[in-house]
Amino acid sequence: MSSISYGDLASSLTNMRRTTQVKQDLERYNYEVSSGQKSDLRTAVSGDFTPLASLERSLRSLGAYETSIGEAELFASSLQSVLGTVSDHISSLSTDLFTVSEGAQPVTISIAANDARGKLDSVISVLNTRVSGRSLLSGAATGTTALASADDMMAQIGALVATQVSAGGIIAVVDDWFDAPVGGFETSGFLGSQDNVSPFMLNENERASLDIKADDQSIRDTLKGLVLASLVDEQVMAGNPDEQVALLQEAGSKLLASDAAITVSRAHVGRVEQQIDEARMANSAEGYALELAKSKIVSADVYESAAMLTQAQSQLEMIYTLTARLSQLKLSDYL
Repeated sequence: MSSISYGDLASSLTNMRRTTQVKQDLERYNYEVSSGQKSDLRTAVSGDFTPLASLERSLRSLGAYETSIGEAELFASSLQSVLGTVSDHISSLSTDLFTVSEGAQPVTISIAANDARGKLDSVISVLNTRVSGRSLLSGAATGTTALASADDMMAQIGALVATQVSAGGIIAVVDDWFDAPVGGFETSGFLGSQDNVSPFMLNENERASLDIKADDQSIRDTLKGLVLASLVDEQVMAGNPDEQVALLQEAGSKLLASDAAITVSRAHVGRVEQQIDEARMANSAEGYALELAKSKIVSADVYESAAMLTQAQSQLEMIYTLTARLSQLKLSDYL
């Protein structure tokens, strides 16, 4: 029986095609083993990339929310620290001022008033805290300092109380300066925006609002108390210790009330911090689920790919061996 065989050219082309295919398989399985992902995603998704694109878009969104959560966490923790520091400054001072008794010696009055003046500087400095270039208590105007300096406030209020002859008159002037809807503190004391800072996006449906500003009533009342006591340090009602004691006691009373209000504000910030933590955990769980779903689409079976890689290597070695042997054949060996 006669046999039919390939000609030399046909055999050469067949070997080249087989070699190319094996090399492609080798490259494919080597990629899958090293990366853990399928090399041919089009086949893996049957030509429909919509589900995979949707998963990747959701993962990118979660990444953006994670950045926003980090900013919200830093803002909230810094605000909590600021309010805590203010509370620390005024808690002991309020008691000391409130308990200054009538008939107190000038030196006692001077010490209490001087302490209050130092606390006023410290409290305003703390309330003007910036984090990452953003003012914490300026509302939407995060690039603006929240409050005027203590010296500026004292200069304005000092000029207004200069004509007053009683503690009651001075207290009324200070209250009016801080509480008037136009002018005073509203114009010259608080330098921020009337609008609150924009809420922080935690996920698609949840936002964290940190809407505490330096013009909140609790802060105004804190500054009222510190200013009243600081006026005594600047010799307002000098020579009339009873009136000075009345100012210090009123200052202490205001600080006691404002400290309680600041505690409420700190509790609000604490709830927001808890909200941020819960949102981070929820986003993390969602991200894990999305990554798992994506992995089922794009991940290769590493063990199967390793076995196929070994097989491709063996095939390529066999082709090279056969080619080498065929290249050594001579016609004289068969004559």
